[in-house]
Amino acid sequence: MLATALCGVLITGCGGGGGDDDAKAKPAAEPKPLADGALRPLLLSQADLGDGYVQEKASSGEFDDVAVQGCASLEKLEQNGDESMFASKAEISFTYNTASTLGEELHSDRPSVLSSKLRELFGAYTSCPTYSMTAGTTPIEVKVAKSATPKIGDEQFAYTSTMELPSGAQVLKTMAVRKGNVAVMLVGAPALVDRHIETAVDKLPAGS
Repeated sequence: MLATALCGVLITGCGGGGGDDDAKAKPAAEPKPLADGALRPLLLSQADLGDGYVQEKASSGEFDDVAVQGCASLEKLEQNGDESMFASKAEISFTYNTASTLGEELHSDRPSVLSSKLRELFGAYTSCPTYSMTAGTTPIEVKVAKSATPKIGDEQFAYTSTMELPSGAQVLKTMAVRKGNVAVMLVGAPALVDRHIETAVDKLPAGS
Protein backbone atom coordinates (compact mmCIF):
# COMPACT_ATOMS: atom_id res chain seq x y z
CA MET A 1 0.00 0.00 0.00
CA LEU A 2 1.31 3.40 -0.98
CA ALA A 3 2.49 5.45 1.99
CA THR A 4 1.90 2.71 4.52
CA ALA A 5 3.63 3.44 7.50
CA LEU A 6 4.35 2.27 8.96
CA CYS A 7 8.13 3.48 20.91
CA GLY A 8 10.33 3.00 26.08
CA VAL A 9 9.19 1.73 29.33
CA LEU A 10 10.46 3.50 32.45
CA ILE A 11 10.05 1.60 35.71
CA THR A 12 10.60 3.64 38.82
CA GLY A 13 10.26 2.58 42.40
CA CYS A 14 10.53 4.17 45.81
CA GLY A 15 10.33 2.63 49.21
CA GLY A 16 10.94 3.41 52.83
CA GLY A 17 13.08 0.90 54.65
CA GLY A 18 12.59 -2.14 52.43
CA GLY A 19 14.44 -5.24 53.54
CA ASP A 20 16.89 -7.49 51.67
CA ASP A 21 14.03 -9.46 50.15
CA ASP A 22 12.81 -6.29 48.44
CA ALA A 23 16.28 -5.54 47.08
CA LYS A 24 16.53 -9.04 45.59
CA ALA A 25 13.10 -8.94 43.97
CA LYS A 26 13.23 -9.19 40.20
CA PRO A 27 10.77 -7.55 37.79
CA ALA A 28 8.23 -9.89 36.26
CA ALA A 29 9.31 -11.36 32.93
CA GLU A 30 7.77 -9.70 29.89
CA PRO A 31 5.36 -11.70 27.72
CA LYS A 32 7.10 -13.32 24.77
CA PRO A 33 6.14 -12.39 21.18
CA LEU A 34 3.34 -14.31 19.51
CA ALA A 35 4.21 -16.28 16.37
CA ASP A 36 3.01 -15.17 12.93
CA GLY A 37 0.47 -17.99 12.91
CA ALA A 38 -1.02 -16.85 16.20
CA LEU A 39 -1.47 -13.31 14.85
CA ARG A 40 -3.39 -14.20 11.68
CA PRO A 41 -6.67 -15.21 13.42
CA LEU A 42 -6.60 -11.81 15.17
CA LEU A 43 -6.78 -9.85 11.90
CA LEU A 44 -9.97 -8.10 10.90
CA SER A 45 -12.31 -10.07 8.64
CA GLN A 46 -15.07 -9.07 6.25
CA ALA A 47 -17.55 -10.21 8.92
CA ASP A 48 -15.98 -7.76 11.40
CA LEU A 49 -16.13 -4.86 8.95
CA GLY A 50 -19.62 -5.27 7.49
CA ASP A 51 -21.04 -4.77 4.01
CA GLY A 52 -19.09 -3.14 1.22
CA TYR A 53 -15.63 -4.49 2.10
CA VAL A 54 -13.68 -6.79 -0.21
CA GLN A 55 -10.39 -8.39 0.78
CA GLU A 56 -7.54 -7.53 -1.56
CA LYS A 57 -5.04 -10.00 -2.92
CA ALA A 58 -1.55 -10.06 -1.44
CA SER A 59 0.59 -7.08 -2.40
CA SER A 60 2.31 -7.41 -5.75
CA GLY A 61 5.20 -5.25 -4.60
CA GLU A 62 4.34 -2.47 -7.03
CA PHE A 63 5.37 0.15 -4.48
CA ASP A 64 8.62 -1.49 -3.40
CA ASP A 65 10.59 1.26 -5.15
CA VAL A 66 9.30 4.09 -2.95
CA ALA A 67 12.01 6.54 -1.89
CA VAL A 68 11.83 9.49 0.53
CA GLN A 69 13.59 12.84 0.20
CA GLY A 70 13.64 15.91 2.42
CA CYS A 71 13.20 14.30 5.84
CA ALA A 72 16.36 13.03 7.50
CA SER A 73 14.66 10.82 10.10
CA LEU A 74 12.52 9.09 7.45
CA GLU A 75 15.49 8.63 5.15
CA LYS A 76 17.37 6.99 8.04
CA LEU A 77 14.38 4.76 8.79
CA GLU A 78 14.20 3.80 5.13
CA GLN A 79 17.90 2.89 5.09
CA ASN A 80 17.57 0.74 8.21
CA GLY A 81 14.41 -0.93 6.94
CA ASP A 82 11.27 -1.37 9.04
CA GLU A 83 10.20 -4.84 7.91
CA SER A 84 12.37 -6.49 10.58
CA MET A 85 11.52 -4.06 13.37
CA PHE A 86 9.34 -6.57 15.22
CA ALA A 87 9.54 -10.29 15.94
CA SER A 88 6.39 -11.29 14.05
CA LYS A 89 3.85 -9.79 11.68
CA ALA A 90 0.53 -10.49 9.94
CA GLU A 91 -1.32 -8.23 7.53
CA ILE A 92 -4.47 -7.90 5.46
CA SER A 93 -6.06 -5.20 3.31
CA PHE A 94 -9.53 -4.34 2.02
CA THR A 95 -11.24 -2.03 -0.41
CA TYR A 96 -14.48 -0.35 0.60
CA ASN A 97 -17.12 0.37 -2.07
CA THR A 98 -14.29 0.02 -4.65
CA ALA A 99 -12.99 3.50 -3.78
CA SER A 100 -11.47 3.56 -0.28
CA THR A 101 -8.82 1.33 1.24
CA LEU A 102 -8.14 -0.07 4.70
CA GLY A 103 -4.99 -2.00 5.56
CA GLU A 104 -4.18 -3.72 8.83
CA GLU A 105 -0.87 -4.91 10.25
CA LEU A 106 -0.42 -6.83 13.48
CA HIS A 107 3.01 -6.89 15.11
CA SER A 108 4.15 -8.80 18.18
CA ASP A 109 7.24 -8.49 20.33
CA ARG A 110 8.08 -7.97 23.99
CA PRO A 111 6.04 -4.99 25.26
CA SER A 112 9.10 -2.81 25.89
CA VAL A 113 10.38 -3.46 22.35
CA LEU A 114 7.00 -2.73 20.78
CA SER A 115 6.73 0.47 22.79
CA SER A 116 10.18 1.83 21.95
CA LYS A 117 10.04 0.95 18.27
CA LEU A 118 6.52 2.31 17.76
CA ARG A 119 7.67 5.57 19.31
CA GLU A 120 10.66 5.57 16.97
CA LEU A 121 8.50 4.80 13.92
CA PHE A 122 5.77 7.35 14.58
CA GLY A 123 8.31 9.89 15.79
CA ALA A 124 10.08 9.63 12.43
CA TYR A 125 6.88 9.98 10.41
CA THR A 126 5.73 13.04 12.35
CA SER A 127 9.15 14.72 12.57
CA CYS A 128 8.75 16.51 9.21
CA PRO A 129 5.52 18.40 8.41
CA THR A 130 6.34 18.11 4.70
CA TYR A 131 8.59 15.90 2.61
CA SER A 132 8.85 14.45 -0.89
CA MET A 133 8.77 10.86 -2.08
CA THR A 134 8.86 9.04 -5.37
CA ALA A 135 7.00 5.86 -6.31
CA GLY A 136 8.95 4.63 -9.29
CA THR A 137 9.30 7.82 -11.33
CA THR A 138 6.20 9.51 -9.87
CA PRO A 139 7.02 12.48 -7.57
CA ILE A 140 4.70 12.91 -4.58
CA GLU A 141 4.53 15.78 -2.10
CA VAL A 142 3.42 14.75 1.40
CA LYS A 143 2.08 16.78 4.32
CA VAL A 144 1.87 15.16 7.76
CA ALA A 145 -0.02 16.12 10.93
CA LYS A 146 -0.38 14.30 14.24
CA SER A 147 -3.88 13.02 14.96
CA ALA A 148 -5.92 12.40 18.09
CA THR A 149 -6.38 8.82 19.27
CA PRO A 150 -9.00 7.06 21.37
CA LYS A 151 -7.85 6.01 24.85
CA ILE A 152 -7.74 2.28 24.23
CA GLY A 153 -5.04 -0.32 24.82
CA ASP A 154 -1.77 0.57 26.56
CA GLU A 155 -0.38 3.10 24.05
CA GLN A 156 -1.79 4.91 21.03
CA PHE A 157 -0.16 6.68 18.07
CA ALA A 158 -1.65 8.35 14.98
CA TYR A 159 -0.93 10.76 12.15
CA THR A 160 -2.65 11.86 8.95
CA SER A 161 -0.79 12.26 5.66
CA THR A 162 -2.00 14.17 2.60
CA MET A 163 -0.30 13.08 -0.62
CA GLU A 164 -0.43 15.18 -3.77
CA LEU A 165 -0.66 12.59 -6.53
CA PRO A 166 -1.04 13.12 -10.29
CA SER A 167 -4.65 11.96 -9.90
CA GLY A 168 -5.30 14.43 -7.07
CA ALA A 169 -4.87 14.63 -3.32
CA GLN A 170 -5.18 11.46 -1.24
CA VAL A 171 -5.58 11.53 2.54
CA LEU A 172 -4.53 8.55 4.64
CA LYS A 173 -4.61 8.03 8.38
CA THR A 174 -2.19 5.74 10.18
CA MET A 175 -3.07 4.65 13.71
CA ALA A 176 -1.41 2.11 15.99
CA VAL A 177 -2.50 0.80 19.36
CA ARG A 178 -0.32 -1.41 21.54
CA LYS A 179 -1.99 -3.89 23.88
CA GLY A 180 0.61 -5.81 25.83
CA ASN A 181 2.83 -7.74 23.42
CA VAL A 182 0.69 -7.07 20.32
CA ALA A 183 0.25 -3.86 18.32
CA VAL A 184 -2.41 -3.26 15.70
CA MET A 185 -1.85 -0.69 12.97
CA LEU A 186 -4.56 0.53 10.59
CA VAL A 187 -3.83 2.58 7.47
CA GLY A 188 -6.44 3.96 5.12
CA ALA A 189 -9.21 6.47 4.67
CA PRO A 190 -9.45 8.40 7.98
CA ALA A 191 -13.14 7.61 8.49
CA LEU A 192 -12.52 3.87 8.04
CA VAL A 193 -9.56 3.84 10.43
CA ASP A 194 -11.56 5.70 13.08
CA ARG A 195 -14.56 3.40 12.56
CA HIS A 196 -12.72 0.11 12.97
CA ILE A 197 -9.78 0.68 15.32
CA GLU A 198 -11.72 -0.33 18.44
CA THR A 199 -12.95 -3.52 16.75
CA ALA A 200 -9.38 -4.35 15.76
CA VAL A 201 -8.10 -3.80 19.31
CA ASP A 202 -10.99 -5.81 20.80
CA LYS A 203 -9.84 -8.84 18.81
CA LEU A 204 -6.48 -8.89 20.61
CA PRO A 205 -6.18 -11.34 23.51
CA ALA A 206 -7.00 -9.89 26.92
CA GLY A 207 -3.77 -11.24 28.36
CA SER A 208 -1.49 -10.09 25.56
